[in-house]
Amino acid sequence: MATLVPVGIIFTIILMISPAYTLNCTTQKFSSNRVFQNCSDLPVLSSILHWTYNSSNSTLSVAFTAPPAAADGWVSWAINPNGAYMAGAQSLIAFRQGGSLVVKPFVLNNYSSIVQTNLSYPVSGTSAEVVDGKMTLFAIFQLPEKMTKFYHIWQVGAAVASGVPRKHEFEPANLNAKGTLDLIAGLGGSGGAPGNAPSGSPSSPPSGTPGSPSPSIAPGGSHGGDSGIRKSNMSFYLFLVLGSFIVLCF
Repeated sequence: MATLVPVGIIFTIILMISPAYTLNCTTQKFSSNRVFQNCSDLPVLSSILHWTYNSSNSTLSVAFTAPPAAADGWVSWAINPNGAYMAGAQSLIAFRQGGSLVVKPFVLNNYSSIVQTNLSYPVSGTSAEVVDGKMTLFAIFQLPEKMTKFYHIWQVGAAVASGVPRKHEFEPANLNAKGTLDLIAGLGGSGGAPGNAPSGSPSSPPSGTPGSPSPSIAPGGSHGGDSGIRKSNMSFYLFLVLGSFIVLCF
């Protein structure tokens, strides 16, 4: 039995260390040593958002990461000045095309029509990369002056046909992939309506349309809102470790 104890110790160390290296917004690294001032672990679709806002020229640099729903799928991050829903969203979508990764602009006119076209906000510096099955899109948005709080929407899909992303699933996680982004406060998830949303803009999607559930996103700081989850996971692993010692010793 004594020979089993060292094995148990090694197993314990592995269990205690592994949660610390789970990918989150504070541990994620990008190619070319790109860094951002703020980040948030978004609450659904295993997504992460990094961003830097330059108030002197109203530019927003973003890096959005999520695992596509399938190997040949897509990931998307969008701004919607009108509400926390997909219709009217100004989207950037990353996917594979001809063996390369591309990032293209799409506008969702309604829930059944997506059109590749220039966005309402000039976009530059687009690129994408895939690391460990997670796809990241990079872009720089030129925002209107003083547009510092707005709705943002993220999404993942499983397929692309003829250069056009196919519809995503309508599971709860997909329908709740939305919130508000506060560039000044550094908040990546809040259920409240942006204070500087355009006058007369709807604050919620039309009833009966996909995506109508209100955002279920807890307010979080610049490092996201998953610290409680990580603490819970650590407690679980510690409990598992103690249990393994009891089994090994007796």
